Amino acid sequence: MWPQVSELEQRINEIMGRVSAAGNDHEKRASALEEYLWLAHAHEDDEEFDVGAWSQTLADSYLALGRVEDAVRTIRDATRRGHSEGAEMLCDLAEKLMRSGHEPQARPLWDEARAGFPDDVWIYVQAGIEYGDIGNHATALTWLTPGMELALRAGDAESALEQLVPLRACCLSALGHEPDDIQARAGLTRVEEDT
Repeated sequence: MWPQVSELEQRINEIMGRVSAAGNDHEKRASALEEYLWLAHAHEDDEEFDVGAWSQTLADSYLALGRVEDAVRTIRDATRRGHSEGAEMLCDLAEKLMRSGHEPQARPLWDEARAGFPDDVWIYVQAGIEYGDIGNHATALTWLTPGMELALRAGDAESALEQLVPLRACCLSALGHEPDDIQARAGLTRVEEDT
């Protein structure tokens, strides 16, 4: 005898069928995923839902539709509800926003990620990379410097200095600054790690 499929499972399957059928039609995909997330929030205790992954997909569809604020709201909501691996979703969306010319909307996401997860060195690395890529080297330094300090304090357990040292050196150079004490200490630590 086949197991009974609950009404909730039937509804989830129907919605996921619409998501699949939407293909590259972001309007249809967003509509189906909005319904899916509404259903997930109405059944928060049910483990049938993958809120984190589908929130990211919905945010991507919103971005494709130019609905930047809806994308930000979706990711913030998923993060606040605990459906993210630390700051990962905030940083991922901030990165996408910066690469699509929406730096002002990305800025509060970077700040929120740092406030919520101040010991995650990769937030500083990612933000530094993105600001450096758009040529805002002064802002990149405001991320790379505390990231480097954090990595040094933690004994570079995440091996972040491998990226931080050259990124920060590039920003210092672009701004016409000489390497400073922290750059020298990080460079020495990195050399010691390599030997």
